Amino acid sequence: MGALQTATLMRIFVDEDERYHKKPLFTAIIDVLCERGFGGATVLKGIEGFGSHGVLHSMRIIDVAAGLPVLIEVAESDDKIRDVIPTLREMIPEGLITLERIQMRLLSKNA
Repeated sequence: MGALQTATLMRIFVDEDERYHKKPLFTAIIDVLCERGFGGATVLKGIEGFGSHGVLHSMRIIDVAAGLPVLIEVAESDDKIRDVIPTLREMIPEGLITLERIQMRLLSKNA
């Protein structure tokens, strides 16, 4: 089992409909994280939420809901997180990034 290490959990909240250079914003963010050598990231699609404008986006309003919340989570070293934030600020027109200090343990069957 891997050693316990201190890291940062970054959560990025965006809208599924937002674009960056003609591709979904969340996909563009994942591409940047991958290119910068992050160990992994997960994209989660919300079923309901509202942002700073107070507009509710929900799957229950209509069958094909638009503008649902998307959450990107990544746990990585403080330095890598700090280095990528300026790029994310340029990419994200409106959203939220939260940072939380965590303890993580990398698990592997091969270790």
